[in-house]
This record gives sequence, C-alpha cells and structure tokens, in this order.
Amino acid sequence: MDKPQGIVSQEGGLFNQIGGDGPISDLIDQFYYKVLFDQTLRGKFLKADMTRVRLQQKTYFAILFGCPHAKYTGKDLIEVHKDLGITNIQFDRFVVHLQQILQDMTKSPEVIKEILDRVESQRHLIVFEKQ
Repeated sequence: MDKPQGIVSQEGGLFNQIGGDGPISDLIDQFYYKVLFDQTLRGKFLKADMTRVRLQQKTYFAILFGCPHAKYTGKDLIEVHKDLGITNIQFDRFVVHLQQILQDMTKSPEVIKEILDRVESQRHLIVFEKQ
C-alpha cells in the first residue's frame, strides 16, 4: 500500500517544509513521550509495541506530509483504531500535543496549521466513540 486510506497529499511540499525525515522522526518521538505521560491517553498504549507504533506513525506522517519515497505497510487506520474506543476528547489531546511540539520545533504558523489540518482530516478514521 503506497498511501494509507484517506490521504491526499501534494508530493514533497509539506514534507520538505517540515524538513524531511529527521524532523518527522523527532516530532513523533516527542509526541509519544508526551502521550505516554498524559493520563487521558496513556491507557491506549500500555500493551502496544511502542517501537512498532513509532515506526508506523513516522511512515504514516511522512506520507501524510507528501514524502515521495515513503511506503506505508501498516494496517488500515480504521482496522487499527476501530476497537480502541478513541474519543473525540482523546483525539483533541493528541492534536494539542502535536501543536505544542511543532511550536517548540519553531515551525511557522502556516506549516503548523497545514499539519494540524491534515491530521484533523484523519479523525473519522481514528475516532470510534461507543454510543
């Protein structure tokens, strides 16, 4: 699978603006550090292989940001998330952490907005609140 479900990206644009693979790797490492200390989110990852999760997330974000050479080989996002019961509140917490890290990385407001918009476009593939 070259592009995960739901991803429509302009090849290279945002990927190059964020600085390529290195900054994406740093972003995801910092992101999961924050997530694992967030009481609202950590329970979703207690049994997860975090090395695998980080690697898949780095690849997924690279593709989401338009990386021309990344190939996602993970499961479909719906398949991965459908039984986790991730709520909109939890998704919002993920977004807050991403925004804080991007600001700490001194990314421009325009780049941050584009990244957060692309992440937001994936919400329907990740949030499956129990009714």
